[in-house]
Amino acid sequence: MRVENANPTNAPGSSKQRAPRLRGALYVFLLLGLVAAVAWLAIPRAPSPYGPKEAVFPLSQRYEGSYTNDWGEAREQGKHEGTDVFAPEGTPIHSVTAGTFVRARGSNEDGWNSLGGYTVMVEAAYDAGPIKRGDLLYYAHMKAQSGLRSGASVEAGEQIGEVGSTGQGPEGTRGRFEPHLHLGFYKGGWPGDNRPAAPSGAMNPYPLLGWLREDARALRPVP
Repeated sequence: MRVENANPTNAPGSSKQRAPRLRGALYVFLLLGLVAAVAWLAIPRAPSPYGPKEAVFPLSQRYEGSYTNDWGEAREQGKHEGTDVFAPEGTPIHSVTAGTFVRARGSNEDGWNSLGGYTVMVEAAYDAGPIKRGDLLYYAHMKAQSGLRSGASVEAGEQIGEVGSTGQGPEGTRGRFEPHLHLGFYKGGWPGDNRPAAPSGAMNPYPLLGWLREDARALRPVP
């Protein structure tokens, strides 16, 4: 009597028949996944409002040690609300972050005000370390006007001027002090912002400069 194989390899449900079905299902699954991924990437998306977390020391690396914590020191106009970074006249000044140019209070269309001389003020476009989106970075005593106008966009590391000695008088006054960059740092005015500041909104830039030197994902200016 012939005994039939109890589990022939070509019987329905055998492993040889299941394997092609499983491979086919796997190919279909992978294909669907690929199509879904391509469709997801094709969906238009607004850029992040916070942008890249990039920041830069405002002068080249050789001048990273040319300042002290002079916040609050006595000045003719009152307590010093900034940090002075000393460098030769004509040294390029770079924007600390990307942002939008806004006119500093008391400045004319050329960016001149009687205390700061030729100035630039940039409203930060994103958070970066101690900087919060909407904070204001103020660059004063520049050699000449920057040419920027209200609403102009700047990038982190972009040159926005040169170190000078302008200020302390009517437009064009220069040479009344050693050339340097006066960097001001002002709160953006968001509700609930409890960072310590002067009544003007000015904050001490000294810790910010330290962060830019040591911890920022920095775009190093050309030496």
